[in-house]
Amino acid sequence: MRLHGFIKSGLLLSSGSAIGAICTFARNIIITRLISVEDYGIAATFGITMALIQMATGLGVDRLIIQAVDGNEPKLQATAQAFNILRGIFLAIVLYAVASPVAHLFKLPEVVWAFQWLAVLPLITGFVHMDSARFQRAMRFGPLAIIGSVPQVITLAVSAPLALYFGDYRVMLWIITIQAVTTVLLSFLLAERKFKLAMDKEYLHRIFTFGWPLMLNGLLMFGIFQADRGIVGIAYDMENLGWFSAAFTLTLFPAIVLMSAAQNLMTPMIAKTQTDPELLGKSAVASTKAFFILGTLMAVGLALGGPSLSVVLFGEKYLGGAYIIPWLALMQGIRMIKAGPTTVAVACGKTKLPLYSNMLRSTALPLALFSVWNDWGVIGIVLSGVFGEFLAAVFFIFLIRKVTGLHLASLYGTMIISIALMAAAMILSLYLVTGLSPVLEISGAVAFSLVALAVLLLFAADLIAWVKEHGKTPQATSGSIEQ
Repeated sequence: MRLHGFIKSGLLLSSGSAIGAICTFARNIIITRLISVEDYGIAATFGITMALIQMATGLGVDRLIIQAVDGNEPKLQATAQAFNILRGIFLAIVLYAVASPVAHLFKLPEVVWAFQWLAVLPLITGFVHMDSARFQRAMRFGPLAIIGSVPQVITLAVSAPLALYFGDYRVMLWIITIQAVTTVLLSFLLAERKFKLAMDKEYLHRIFTFGWPLMLNGLLMFGIFQADRGIVGIAYDMENLGWFSAAFTLTLFPAIVLMSAAQNLMTPMIAKTQTDPELLGKSAVASTKAFFILGTLMAVGLALGGPSLSVVLFGEKYLGGAYIIPWLALMQGIRMIKAGPTTVAVACGKTKLPLYSNMLRSTALPLALFSVWNDWGVIGIVLSGVFGEFLAAVFFIFLIRKVTGLHLASLYGTMIISIALMAAAMILSLYLVTGLSPVLEISGAVAFSLVALAVLLLFAADLIAWVKEHGKTPQATSGSIEQ
């Protein structure tokens, strides 16, 4: 693949993710403005419940198809698709069984029926066609971009009519159902292979061997991504959960979009070099630096401009959550940095390494519960998350160097500059940012982010060289991914 092809693929994937992100943000803005803060909090409990079930049972079969040398084998794909259907049936049964206990846990006994509705969703998504994962092996990201963005466009189009018609949390049930149906339909429309099912014992064993660390990691990831909101919903009322969810969404969605786009782009690139220690070392340094840059820019931009942006987007009724946005931005920025070595580990098939890191990250959960016990409020929960992310990121960077030959000395300059930039942004946000001066604060955040990008690029010469080298050199080895 030549350099211009690589850049085109990256831009295509990024544009698809960006469209999906914009539509998701716009959809949430519409919903938050048309329903009450309390109803938005109730709607958030649906996402928390779905995340717990799905993240705790995800074996990463799509990533296995991307990473495996024989990932292009039709029988592997057919087995993966059969596994997804069985997983969907299992999740549906579990969701229906826990609907009443979960509703009572959130002190919402009147909406048991809504949690039962959620059981239908994994039945639908279990039938997704896996060709979009296979396409990524050849750096074909168009179908993935379409599948990721078009359902968001459709749900954006129907969000206002549904919100006006229902006027409460029920709008979210319809939106996530429509999104699930359109995702599956698009996966079939864009597929090249016929949808087949198989139950090959060898491939099933490989799916479980590859995926069980990811499954445990997913359970830990629930604690990382959703437990904070769950604790707020259980310990406090739905109004607190509503404005916390809005603030959390403002920082989480950019993180997910950037992380997903970067990982989808870099995983096959790194996987090609996994049998060459020298090339793998370069790939590890370059990808880690890329995620350092992304994480730092996201943290400083949202720390300075996020509070005002939340008021502009969601309205003044969500001003209660503005003060925690800089800390949430810092947490998501550190998480983005940690995604660099995570991508390297998964690309090399070392799926246990993210598990080890997230086990350390999960120490923040007891800290969050301790903060609730001591009545430190929502800020105590958020600061616990920041502390956990920092510990996990530092641990993972040192852990991955033993596997890939990552030279920490190549990262010292980027590390120091990133820490300095994030610290400066946090200090400025604590003393100068109020959320009540949108034009000044948002423009200042953009200016600061541009300066941060310029400074970081000064230490990214090897990242730029790696991109150029990868674009010019096929790097096909006997153990590389088939094209």
